[in-house]
Amino acid sequence: MRRRLFILSSVVFPFLLLILLWSGLVAPAWSAVWEPREVIHKYLTTNYPWAEVEVLETYGYEDLPKLPPLRVHLISGPLGRATFAFGFKSGERVVVQAQVRAMDHVVTSRRPLRPGHIIQKDDVYLALIDVRRMPREAVTSLEGAWGKTVVRAIEGNIPLGESVLGEPPIIKKGQVINLIAASPGLKIITQGEARENGRLGQQIKVTNLTSKQDVRGIPIDDRNVRVIF
Repeated sequence: MRRRLFILSSVVFPFLLLILLWSGLVAPAWSAVWEPREVIHKYLTTNYPWAEVEVLETYGYEDLPKLPPLRVHLISGPLGRATFAFGFKSGERVVVQAQVRAMDHVVTSRRPLRPGHIIQKDDVYLALIDVRRMPREAVTSLEGAWGKTVVRAIEGNIPLGESVLGEPPIIKKGQVINLIAASPGLKIITQGEARENGRLGQQIKVTNLTSKQDVRGIPIDDRNVRVIF
């Protein structure tokens, strides 16, 4: 009886194993034990500074060597539809395509901000967004935005780029400053009042407190404004 069971199992088991291999329910021992997706993910997180990377799918290849590649080379991408070349110890080269998505942090407006507004801590927050939606020269740290001046109107929940922010004013509206009028061989200094905030090198309106006339001037430091003739 035992002999008959042994003979039966020796015939049936290989047959069942063949069926399972054919159906894909059991992987053959010689198949690759690594995932192209994991290799690509490691390559991207090593070579790019993004906060999060997703390799959504991989395709474009058939058989893979059992051992992982020694080298990965980016052919096109890396975002969206990307193409990578895997180099193996045997000298074999396999091209793998993938759908890649990356996310990173960017400073985002919490509410609409008007030109001239100085960014406060509660005006902005860090948002994790798709890298492809980030503005050019995106501001990626809150410290990089705090204290900066809005140079053009910003809507709420908008990622901020360096182009919409400027340095904070060194002259404040209402501040009493020195007005300096200079020409070859002559220099006159009198007191004035700033009629608006001013950054270094930016023209602003000031009032001569002696003549009560409004003139234009350029801040040269936080106390002195050079009058424009």
